[in-house]
Amino acid sequence: MGELDGTGARALGWAWTCAAALLTTAAGAQETTPEPAQIPLPRHSYLEYGVAFTVEGVASAGPICSQPGTPCILGSGGGIAMRVGWRQTERVYLGGAYEISKQDPNKLYRLGILQQARAELRNYFPNGQNATPFAVVGLGLAGYGNEWTVDTWGPTATLGGGVEAELSGGALIGFSLVYRPIYLGSFVDSSTLAHDAGVAHFVGLELALEARDTL
Repeated sequence: MGELDGTGARALGWAWTCAAALLTTAAGAQETTPEPAQIPLPRHSYLEYGVAFTVEGVASAGPICSQPGTPCILGSGGGIAMRVGWRQTERVYLGGAYEISKQDPNKLYRLGILQQARAELRNYFPNGQNATPFAVVGLGLAGYGNEWTVDTWGPTATLGGGVEAELSGGALIGFSLVYRPIYLGSFVDSSTLAHDAGVAHFVGLELALEARDTL
């Protein structure tokens, strides 16, 4: 019985020894097995272009409508914008836009047209979601007049933000809300009414449809 117990003890010892050896070998293999190389994700730049439907709401027409008892020649309106730009990365867009909108001239013009040409910079904030928020700033020139004539013009700026989402097929849809001051010089309209120079304050809304091509 004692001999059997001694044989069992020796067998158990061999088993423990073999198990320890196997564990040591497996641990060594794990330590020496190289991790798979990290493949960097490709980075592309894009040509981005599209159109937008716009609303140019006049928060304050400023000195251009300061004459008492005279209808304001610059009211709110809406129009369309075209833009094209360079999407350097997923975070940065730099481009240009041309916008034309029909404003309410209170019958002082046959057709009050506001034209804008702007350079725009967007900074995106990727969040892993389909909808990506962004901030936008811009500088440019604006002109206002009857139909296609320009009676007054001046510099304009843009400051605001929005959100952009990717649709099927790679198309993009975006919505933005911006503040836009426009300095307009003094002028006399077609009704011979004088208007002082000053800053008009706009609140702009935009629904954009865009596409992009890899460069």
